[in-house]
Amino acid sequence: MYKRTIGSICGLAVILCLVGFGPPALVGSDRTPSAAYADTLAKASAPSPPSIQASAAAVVDGDTGQLIWGKNPHTALPPASMTKMMTALVTLERENDLSRVVTSNVNAAQMVGDSVMGLHPQERLSLRDLLFGLLVPSGDDAALVIARAVGGSDAGFVALMNQEAQRLGLTDTHFVNPHGLDATNHLSSPYDMIVIARAAMQYPLFRQIVSTRHVVIRGRWTYDLTNTNYFLGRRPGIIGVKTGTTDLALHAITVADQQGDHILYITVMHTPDYVPDVSVLLDYFLTRDRWVDLALPDSPIYEHPGSSGVGRLEVAIPMTVYLPDWKAETLSSTLDLTPDAPLRVTENPDLPDQNDGAATFYAAGEPIARLPLHIR
Repeated sequence: MYKRTIGSICGLAVILCLVGFGPPALVGSDRTPSAAYADTLAKASAPSPPSIQASAAAVVDGDTGQLIWGKNPHTALPPASMTKMMTALVTLERENDLSRVVTSNVNAAQMVGDSVMGLHPQERLSLRDLLFGLLVPSGDDAALVIARAVGGSDAGFVALMNQEAQRLGLTDTHFVNPHGLDATNHLSSPYDMIVIARAAMQYPLFRQIVSTRHVVIRGRWTYDLTNTNYFLGRRPGIIGVKTGTTDLALHAITVADQQGDHILYITVMHTPDYVPDVSVLLDYFLTRDRWVDLALPDSPIYEHPGSSGVGRLEVAIPMTVYLPDWKAETLSSTLDLTPDAPLRVTENPDLPDQNDGAATFYAAGEPIARLPLHIR
């Protein structure tokens, strides 16, 4: 075991370079990657994005919420039945007892042209069963019954939907109804739809429902429900989430593709056929991109002047980012250590007041994250 002080940062830099992570440097030094280098490398190495029919689309890293690629990703368009992701989210957040039984005041037989689960008047089902009817066959009838049970009325529930949109920071979204049928000012964007999907996917029940291909719900009547998501069971990795179709919206879908512990989200809107659009985007990004852990390689034992602790220099709060392969190969980092404030040994990396100094990570010379450091 040996010790190093702040005066031997250069030695640490050499070791980090030898392990293949890229030579670190103090932030602001002449070794910090330049914007000119990043621009040149990007132009030389970035592959062309795929061509799709959709008017708007977004690809988002499920870990960080970062927009990876988009075609008009913030354009507000009719979201059709993708609206029901927000209907489900508001219900999951507002209702403590999803076993609560509610009575249908909707007759699906009168909803000509609607997508329905087939509810009869006076049917009594739990909110949990109605969520299956909402999300699996995309039931407009289930949306109305849920809205009236949770919000007191259609208008009351829509107000809750817009409150939730505001809480999530959505800038392209405004709801007019709980089901997504075409209506003036009922709009959202591909990026906002993914924000809603990511929030809803935090609920295990939502994840279960949107990944269900077929289910039978029994009340006074029996409801045989099949998922509208074409990709479920046809494409490995797809675990949801929601389709949408109306005259104004054409076809739309938000999908979640799980790769190990990570999820890639894709939304396409206003397309004559979502299947080829989503297929080409998945093929493109899952073969050219990958998740990368932002962490320092093994470093030597380190002691900061004035510190009683000795250990290995580490990122205090690890992070994973989704990068194109060519960018992942350029990953590098710089260290910014505060000379007068010692790094501290800690067993709890989640405490920010235990961190001194930071590492800035670069891909293709561009900064992508700045993370606190500690020694362990």
